[in-house]
Order: sequence, then structure tokens, then C-alpha cells
Amino acid sequence: MFMIKNDFEYRDWMMKTYFLLDGIQGDSLLTEEELEDFLFQNRPALYPCLATLQPSSVRPLDNEISFIYPEQICHWAKEMGVMKC
Repeated sequence: MFMIKNDFEYRDWMMKTYFLLDGIQGDSLLTEEELEDFLFQNRPALYPCLATLQPSSVRPLDNEISFIYPEQICHWAKEMGVMKC
């Protein structure tokens, strides 16, 4: 789980966590255009958010990206009696 505050952090997180690219090893199976399209299609709806990767239940070799937004965290905090939002 990782907190993402902006587009730069999202892109950095995706490259290092989803694609496992750290800038040192440069080869990717996707073209730059395909990579940009994938990043755009899978971006969070808003920032800040928490990003997670889970193994796909449908495709065993893939991971599923999900985002948790402040509204959901606030809801959980209320349910746990931690705070009033």
C-alpha cells in the first residue's frame, strides 16, 4: 500500500511496483505509447489516495490495481470510532 499525492508519484509507483522498472534496467515489453495509454487508463480518480496491488483472481499472472480514497478512509475511521469526519 502506498500513498499517492499527484501524477508524478502515481507514475513513479506504477513503474517501480507494477512494472518493476527502476530506471536502471531500461527494457520494457510495451512501447512508450502503450505504456502512456496504460498509465492513463489505470490512473486514480483523484489524489490523494492509497494505491494497492493484489494478485488477480481471474488472471493468475497479473496484478489488479486498486485505489482507496479519503472518503472511504473517513468512513472506516468513523466505523472504528477513531474520528469524526
